[in-house]
Amino acid sequence: MRILPSAVLALVLGVAGCSPAAPQPRPAPAREPANRAVDPGFVHGADGGDADRLAATVITDVRDFWTANLPAVAGKEWHDLDGGYFSVDTARGDGRPPPCSGTVANLEGNAYYCASVDAIAWDRAALLPVLRDHYGDAAVAVVLAHELGHAVQQRTGVDVGAGGDAARTEAGADCYAGSFLRAAADGRTAHLRVSPQDLDGALHALIVFRDPIGTDASAGDAHGSSFDRITAFQDGYRDGPARCAEPDVEPAPTGDGPDGPNAALPATIDRTASTAREFFGARIAAAGRAWTPPEVRAGSCPGDPVGYCADHGTIGYDPARLDELHRDVGDQATATLLASRYALAALGPLGLPTTGPAAGTAISCLTGAYTAAERVSAGDLDEAVESLLVTDAVSRDATSRDAASRDADGGRLTGAQRADAFRDGLLHGPDRCG
Repeated sequence: MRILPSAVLALVLGVAGCSPAAPQPRPAPAREPANRAVDPGFVHGADGGDADRLAATVITDVRDFWTANLPAVAGKEWHDLDGGYFSVDTARGDGRPPPCSGTVANLEGNAYYCASVDAIAWDRAALLPVLRDHYGDAAVAVVLAHELGHAVQQRTGVDVGAGGDAARTEAGADCYAGSFLRAAADGRTAHLRVSPQDLDGALHALIVFRDPIGTDASAGDAHGSSFDRITAFQDGYRDGPARCAEPDVEPAPTGDGPDGPNAALPATIDRTASTAREFFGARIAAAGRAWTPPEVRAGSCPGDPVGYCADHGTIGYDPARLDELHRDVGDQATATLLASRYALAALGPLGLPTTGPAAGTAISCLTGAYTAAERVSAGDLDEAVESLLVTDAVSRDATSRDAASRDADGGRLTGAQRADAFRDGLLHGPDRCG
């Protein structure tokens, strides 16, 4: 596994402190989910520009969401932040710093909830524009919804200070953000509209700013791994805000695999081909069926950078494209994509559909089950999760993009759907996959 150079931003998704920089996947196309912008006049220091108008729009819809939902969730009425909202232009470097920040420079690339005065602050110069450019407006929505999630926790008696349970607190805020994004996706917000593609951008933002490998989950500035963050977000997205008061912070199944430099691409291909043939072959044999496992070869198959050629019984890959993914994300990203093509090859022998959403779900789920069986390290699991969300961006040709859910006809799930099915297989095994 290889950790990429530090990201430009150190995004704060928590309590008045900076999360460490993390690997940066390739940009997703920016989108515009804001349906009707809100005047940011209520924001201290706002300049009236696009970034602050988007922030004000998000905040307005999140406040409305909690006005409607907090009484049922916690038996309490929502009241707005006592300390207010602060937009800061860190590019200028002067001016009065917001609460919980000693200087303007301390906020650079950050956003945070300040529990001591019940306020939220963000950098409109180096945070919001970069999020929008790389991951779309929904990335800004997930960041600010997370911070307001901490305000919800404060109102319901959760300790969001340094003495609290960092892992549970951050998971709860990610979960609350997921529940709000679901409302926006369902059209239950007045100003924001979020499509499946927008949602994938929000998930990209979450995994970019995961904790570095080896972070102590109990540390005061811990925010969770890619798996932790995606799991918590999707719990809220799927089950609603009532799920978030007691977030699931159980660790994912991992082993003692190496967290050092990447294995070379040829070695990763050989290892994955061997273990995937064994894993999927055992599943097919247990079903009383036989198969001839595909061979992995450099060459063209439908899909980019990896595809399955059913007519030839091969898994083909584009060496340049796969090497790019291997270098940018890590060796487990390569293994995950290859394993997903073995999963596709196994669907027919397992008696499962090979096309349509059910096929994509089964492929992603079986890939998760394979990953659990491999007992990969926590770092490798983060690479696997990242590969589920960034593979589309690796392809230059939009007509031939591959993803871990690509079915026999080339159909794909969204990144969020892939991640959800992968998690199901990882946590519950292949029997959950169809």
